[in-house]
Amino acid sequence: MYLEPITIAYLAMFALIALWAIILAFRWQSLPRFAGQVYDSNTEKGLLDARIDREGYIQAYTRAEAPRSGAWRCATSAVCLLLLPILVSFFGGLLQGIWDNLGVGFGPYGLGQIAQDFALFLLIMGVYAGILYVVTRYYYHRRPPSLNEEVTRLKQEAGL
Repeated sequence: MYLEPITIAYLAMFALIALWAIILAFRWQSLPRFAGQVYDSNTEKGLLDARIDREGYIQAYTRAEAPRSGAWRCATSAVCLLLLPILVSFFGGLLQGIWDNLGVGFGPYGLGQIAQDFALFLLIMGVYAGILYVVTRYYYHRRPPSLNEEVTRLKQEAGL
């Protein structure tokens, strides 16, 4: 089975996104242990009141500092990579039809081919910009509270 270089590069991008997802999963899994270390260190140094519940702090830290935005970016990258061949096929066919109807001449280095390739690039980037806008808007409308907000809430719960 022969794979051309473009296909190998496309599959390599999937492998890199999978590696990114594995790293994010490891960070997410190790965050509660790290939050406990942060709590111990901050109470030891006097930066955090020791009367704040340790388990509550760990949960708050995990909620505030989880790599949620990285997970959203990773998932969006995977979706965009999956959409790439579909978008190239759709917009390439659409532009080819437009160019055929306009009678634009092609050739190996013809102006029509260069213009079509550039228009294809712009259309795909426009779709990606729209996807990123929607995902970013959704994420920031539902973003988790900051660690300072969580610590303030914990202090209020502890009566401090």
